[in-house]
Amino acid sequence: MADSNVTPRKIVGFSMAPKMAVEVKAEAARRELSLRKLFEEMWEMYQEKNKP
Repeated sequence: MADSNVTPRKIVGFSMAPKMAVEVKAEAARRELSLRKLFEEMWEMYQEKNKP
């Protein structure tokens, strides 16, 4: 039986240059965030900046 308290998720995979991957992981660690949370923050900022 599925847990009704779990937020539905879809896995999205992408690759990036090794140097950028290291920098992104370091930023997430510095801010004590998961990569997912860091991406969510970046996406929200992008959407706010690029409103139609």
